[in-house]
Amino acid sequence: MKINRQAVYNKYSGHCAYCGKVITLKEMQVDHIVPKARGWKLSNVNDYSNLASSCLSCNHYKRQHSLEGFRKHYIGKLHKRLAKLYIVRVALDYKIVTLQKWDRRFYFEMVNSETEQER
Repeated sequence: MKINRQAVYNKYSGHCAYCGKVITLKEMQVDHIVPKARGWKLSNVNDYSNLASSCLSCNHYKRQHSLEGFRKHYIGKLHKRLAKLYIVRVALDYKIVTLQKWDRRFYFEMVNSETEQER
């Protein structure tokens, strides 16, 4: 089945479904929410409902992980990993940057939640 890239891109109005960054159609990578490697249980892993627009960084880090694995092990621990870097600690000391805990929601979850509230 050929994937309609434009439809996937439009699904989140040109944003990465995970971080929410604005991306162009050319930059977008189509990500399988349930990864192909784990999607053997799905009758059609390429179904539109299982596809998401993704930026290069998010697609790289998510790889073949489940949403919960990506949320918990990669993005959920990112602020702790950053705080260990010397240059980040210097930037924190000089108040050049701040690190915040992530609310553990992906962009597509926030958008879907807002859409449901409007109904």
